[in-house]
Amino acid sequence: MNNRERAKNYYPWANEAQIDCLVMHNDLMKGFHHSRGIMRPCGINGIEINEQYAHGFATYDFNYLTRAVLLAHDRCIRFEISPSGPRMLKFSYHKRFDREGQMHQRHPTIEDAINDFRKDWPQHKDDSHE
Repeated sequence: MNNRERAKNYYPWANEAQIDCLVMHNDLMKGFHHSRGIMRPCGINGIEINEQYAHGFATYDFNYLTRAVLLAHDRCIRFEISPSGPRMLKFSYHKRFDREGQMHQRHPTIEDAINDFRKDWPQHKDDSHE
């Protein structure tokens, strides 16, 4: 059984957009069995999970943060992390269907996001090591 079939089996309430979000959460957490929160719908194209999360979200070692960003941009899913209580985080996923258009409808590729970032934060020479 692949992750998509597993998500449909575990979460019969989910539509196709929500299945995409569930699969992303599964891939981020390295398996549904690592998720300790209750997954529930959030709007018609999203899900949210209140997780009792004990790992760090980092960009390199324990790279859950980097993986979340790359997965979200690759899969056209808006991903948000917010506080949810003591030792808890809320993960929200909202499927987007376009790469262009209004802010609430689109999700850029990682390449477009990097280009937009560089416009506001151009790379500077790091002379701290000289």
